Formats: sequence, C-alpha cells, structure tokens
Amino acid sequence: MPAHQGAKVIFSLRLDLIAGIVIAMVDPIQCVDTGASYRQSRREMYWMIGTWMIFFTWVIGYSSVTGYSSAEKAEVEMVCGIPRWVFFGWVVPLLVANGFTAWFCLYKMQDEPMEEIPEDTP
Repeated sequence: MPAHQGAKVIFSLRLDLIAGIVIAMVDPIQCVDTGASYRQSRREMYWMIGTWMIFFTWVIGYSSVTGYSSAEKAEVEMVCGIPRWVFFGWVVPLLVANGFTAWFCLYKMQDEPMEEIPEDTP
C-alpha cells in the first residue's frame, strides 16, 4: 500500500472518531432541555463582549489621544501622583470595569437549572 493511502486511512478513521464524538455531544436524547441555559449563557456572552469593546475603546482611544497630546507639553499634569492621561485612560476604566464585573456577577448572571437526564438514556 502506498504511503499516501495509509495516511488517508488513518485520517478517515480519525474523522469517523471525531464525528462520532460530535454526534454523541449533540444527541437530543442526552440533552433533554438545554435551551434556557444556552439562551442565558448567550445573553451573558453578548454583555461581556459588548462591555469589553466599550472599555477597549475607552482605554485605547483616550490613552492614545491624550497621551500623545500630553507628550507635546513641557509639564505633565498629575493626578494622585501619576500622569493625568494614565489616571483617566487606565486607572479609572480599571476601577469602573471591576465595579461593572461585580455588579454583573451579583445581579445579572443567572443559574439555570438543568433537567435530570433519564437513567435509561444511552
């Protein structure tokens, strides 16, 4: 048997194994009711991605604009002993993001109960 055909056999065996695992994972008999949990986790994901994008824009946008403009000045403005652009471009977003994370974890995230999987399910 040529070497490339042996590789095809091994590759096809691995694909069959992976396909079997994937089919077992999405078997509707095993997943009795995951709809509510899935929807809740998807909502939480959208919140997290949206929040990340807002803070990313704040940090990168504010820091790049004010950081470069403060480099042109002779004297650096200070807030609490650190440059003003660092304070409002990094420290404040960090504190606000931590506060948002605490609020989100305590009040927005929900635990969805999963139904019991019947014991006779393969």
